[in-house]
Amino acid sequence: MPADSPRAGRPSRQAPWAGAAPARRAAQLGLLVALAAWSPGCGRGARQPTTGGGPEDLLAAARAGDVTTVRRLLDAGIPVDAGNRYDDTALGMASRAGSVELVRLLLERGADPNHRERFFGAAPLDHALEAGHVAIAALLLAGGADDREGALERAIDRGWIDLARAAVESGPLHESRLGALRARAAELDPAWQEILDAATNRPDPPLPRYSPDDLERFAGVYEAQASSATAAVSVEAGKLLLAVGGEQHALEVAGDRVFRSGDGELRASFWGRWGTVEILSLSRGGAAEEQFRLSVAEPAGAAAFRPAPGASRSREPTVHWPGFRGSGASGVGDGIDPPTTWDVPSGGSLRWQVELPGLGHSSPIVWGDRVFVTTAVADALPQQIRTGLSGSGDPVDERVEHRWLVLAFDKRTGRKLWETEIGRDVPLTRRHFKASQASSTPVTDGRRIVAVFPTAGMACLDLDGGIRWRRSLGGLNAGAPGDPGLEWGFASSPLIHRSKVIVQVDVHEGAYLGAWDLDTGRPLWRTERDVVPSWATPSVLPAPGADELIVNGSTIHGYDPETGRELWSLGPNSELVIATPVIGEGVAYVTAGYAPVKPIYAIRAGSRGALDPAPAAGHLLWSQERGGAYMPTPLLYRGLLYVVHHNGVLVAYDARSGTAIFKSRFSRGGTFTASPIAANGKLYVATEEGSIYVLEAGPEYRELAVNDVGEPLLATPAVSEGLLLVRTPRRLLALAANGDVDPGFE
Repeated sequence: MPADSPRAGRPSRQAPWAGAAPARRAAQLGLLVALAAWSPGCGRGARQPTTGGGPEDLLAAARAGDVTTVRRLLDAGIPVDAGNRYDDTALGMASRAGSVELVRLLLERGADPNHRERFFGAAPLDHALEAGHVAIAALLLAGGADDREGALERAIDRGWIDLARAAVESGPLHESRLGALRARAAELDPAWQEILDAATNRPDPPLPRYSPDDLERFAGVYEAQASSATAAVSVEAGKLLLAVGGEQHALEVAGDRVFRSGDGELRASFWGRWGTVEILSLSRGGAAEEQFRLSVAEPAGAAAFRPAPGASRSREPTVHWPGFRGSGASGVGDGIDPPTTWDVPSGGSLRWQVELPGLGHSSPIVWGDRVFVTTAVADALPQQIRTGLSGSGDPVDERVEHRWLVLAFDKRTGRKLWETEIGRDVPLTRRHFKASQASSTPVTDGRRIVAVFPTAGMACLDLDGGIRWRRSLGGLNAGAPGDPGLEWGFASSPLIHRSKVIVQVDVHEGAYLGAWDLDTGRPLWRTERDVVPSWATPSVLPAPGADELIVNGSTIHGYDPETGRELWSLGPNSELVIATPVIGEGVAYVTAGYAPVKPIYAIRAGSRGALDPAPAAGHLLWSQERGGAYMPTPLLYRGLLYVVHHNGVLVAYDARSGTAIFKSRFSRGGTFTASPIAANGKLYVATEEGSIYVLEAGPEYRELAVNDVGEPLLATPAVSEGLLLVRTPRRLLALAANGDVDPGFE
């Protein structure tokens, strides 16, 4: 894991988001504030404070608000500011969890109220303010928290007059910000004016000094998130230049990662996780901020694409879709045209649909004339999900008995053939509000089906639903890397390779890669992994001499699938990893889209050892530093690598060179979690909001249709003999082009 990038220029006591609009601050701190939702007893699998004596125990007790255990551990000599992988401390955790007594204890023991964790750069006061813990914010200010100006601004925003009084009483405020706040208070109740009149001044902090190399960190093309506008930032003669709206402005330093034009009218601030630069916020005069995100690619255009000569196109109908994204996780189902348009309410192109019990996000799989899906059923409560872009990580507590099921349907009619219960219990771990307790897609080799569930474990069935064997896997606690108590649910899918089933178990407290005998369930090998939780599924890369098992994670690895022996490793990679490696022509394409880096790596077969991420080293065909997508697995199809970003941007790269060919936003937008698939020259891309875009494959963006399903879509569709199988959380739909289905299908 790469170290946190240092801040450019002189360190600042001001939070990176100071002065930002409230909505922006909420989005930036959403994940960390969600940590306050965790408390002991929120589910059988919720991590309880241990009775040991290490720094992790101190942090666990602080998360839980356990004052007694924190006091005992501090008395035993545990440093009060001991940190986790993000350098987050007990005081930060207690501040966002809302424990006044614990915050008071930690301050009395010397905890630093101005310590900033490294991921968001947030101090305890930021956590308390964002969570609305006014009493804790006042305690922190009295204990020496330095951002009095930020606390006062938030107090005015929210009407927290007691906090405003505490901010003023805690010490003098920076002169320029106090003047601006007094101007705001002039429009408020006299009580506010009285408080600000009592405030005293302190000199403004010295401005950071940026070298030309420091300024280069901010350079790039930024794209507006609410319009088609762009902003270009460059460095010339040691100055930062901003081109936006047909005008160019020379910017002066105004604060930590904050700049303004010479006339003071235009203000530009930069923000990013792990010390990176991701977002540019622009405001002119008193107008609202406009958000711009650093561009993921600048396309060269269709003329730059050179398809490989003699590339073959399958004419054989795709019948089997045996696992996540079909054969080899390719996502390709050529042979017969699936539909381009459909109308579910009227039944247009709808062959059949069935209601599914419970809630699940696993994808359908197909073998021959049978379709298989999994689900988790909780009869005692309504199982709900939330969709849409969000920075929150709230877990869902469902402490009732669940039943984990595998179901089979006739592909031609939708008739249910059988239903097998794998287990029933109260879940050992919770799930993210977008996730389910059945998110792992099953896999089949045409004789056996393997399904993996949190709590219920792994089961192997025959094609008639009979259980051949079962193996316990525990609660499978995958969640926020810095907090085992923030549980999001397991989603990695099993992989069948020859006579083995392989599962990537990247969970808290004991991540591993494991293989079991497909016939008996006997463990064959187990390789421990020093990684944070992930949700990716492995892929197999055929290589000279021996296949390679490609495993995406906070560090990317290649393993021998026969023994589990590590062959190579590659970094840096994102902190949260979801996408499955994509295989093609002796290359594994591995992507991720979360800070601190968002890479695309095209890794050649046959690599060994610790790989150099630079393509010039020879291990990589090519790479991109920031093109990776967060949620969907990319699609390799007819010479192009299609990367769908969570926020509705599609980029197509030449798979051989890594050149970006086109970039486009989907016409109606959307939130993208399901992975794209392809069939007969068309791409199918589903949104959480319930639409499926149908695009023409090729070096230009061409939408053929946008079809609504009427329910959220988080599972990746499947294709078999021209039938498009779409799984919503509660339904399975089979769509087919009228008159364009394999004659043997009817």
